[in-house]
Amino acid sequence: MPSVKKILLISYYWPPASGMAVQRWLRMSNELADLGVEVHVLTLEPSASYSPTSDLELLKQVSPRVRVKRIDSLNLFVFVKKLLGSKMPKTGFAADGKNNLLLRGLTSLRSHLFIPDPRKTWNRRALSAAKKIIDDEGIQWVVTTSPPQSVHLIGLALQKHRGIRWVADFRDPWTDIFYYKQLRHSKLSRFFDRRMERSVLDAADAVVSVTPGLSRLLSEKVEPSKRDKFAVITNGYDRLELEPSAGKRGANFQFVYTGTVIESYEVEPFFESLERIIHRFPGIKMDIAGSISIPYRLELESRFPFLCFHGVMAYDTVIQKQESADALLLFGPSGVENKSHIPGKIFEYLRTGKPIIYLGEKGSDVSNILTACSVGQTFQRMGDEDALDAFNSELIEQAEGQGSHNPNWDEIRKYRRKGLAEKFLEMMERIDQR
Repeated sequence: MPSVKKILLISYYWPPASGMAVQRWLRMSNELADLGVEVHVLTLEPSASYSPTSDLELLKQVSPRVRVKRIDSLNLFVFVKKLLGSKMPKTGFAADGKNNLLLRGLTSLRSHLFIPDPRKTWNRRALSAAKKIIDDEGIQWVVTTSPPQSVHLIGLALQKHRGIRWVADFRDPWTDIFYYKQLRHSKLSRFFDRRMERSVLDAADAVVSVTPGLSRLLSEKVEPSKRDKFAVITNGYDRLELEPSAGKRGANFQFVYTGTVIESYEVEPFFESLERIIHRFPGIKMDIAGSISIPYRLELESRFPFLCFHGVMAYDTVIQKQESADALLLFGPSGVENKSHIPGKIFEYLRTGKPIIYLGEKGSDVSNILTACSVGQTFQRMGDEDALDAFNSELIEQAEGQGSHNPNWDEIRKYRRKGLAEKFLEMMERIDQR
């Protein structure tokens, strides 16, 4: 039996909400329960949370050994969604808003009255509910997972009032998130936001991040004597690796992207590459499964007629779409400051063993994973046009001639969820023995 026997996870996102924000701790909770840990989850009622996508099937994938407590709360995003409708940005309030005075006003309001974020409206009730669970169940450890970053303030308060051990789990940066400059902070609100961030990083017994770059970024905000508590537990995959198919390929070469598409991802350079080579390979298809605004979808469809948008799909269907691909596409935020960002879907991609094209920064954490796993290459949005065209062409030619693609499965298997859960538990047990 593990020495850490009971954990309370506090997460804003939980099934039926879907997306990578949910997958990390849905799977981790199941694996920890299989390892003998009693896992309690505190989250919101579906009607009280705001998630861009949902998947009712995910509710069936929560282990019966995981005990879930839901609470109700005021949801400001429902009100804002009614005001903005389809103009609601996919990243909350993070949008330029140059031509939308209402959005600009709401963004400024958000960044001054709701620090660090508007989802903090559930914190008071969550704190009360968490105290009761800790007292009733004898909880030893609390894990808070962000975003939203405000969830860590619940962990900070519980540490003070209940003396529990606390892990702050970061899936994204806090004041260094790629859209932070669009949030219209003043010097004063930015000061308070950074002070909250520092208080969480200083106080947590452990700070876990999903990438090496993010871990370095956060650890540099505290004194060197406190940096040994920072650890990296990446996202991963939980299904068996896909066996190579011996069947004959279809007539088309199918590129696939699964996930949200927004303007700030700057996806056009990849589609322009396909446009440049499609006269040589008329069987090219580009399938996209995920959320996208109607105006942006129409714009892309008018420019690139080979695109096929499937909309938001159930998780199992998304996995099938990835498995049916000949090559998989991945986008990273533009700019060298985002080198530490690793989209969670890369690990689902890895288990397929399919070639991966990454539009992002060379030398980034994603680029390093692709190189180590021998599954793909990284291309920058500007300056790599010829190399991108050549790589796409080579993939198609290899497929037509049954060419070789040899992933490094030993490296890929390091991202199995079970192994990552064991690593997470081992980290907690080391802290418990101090």
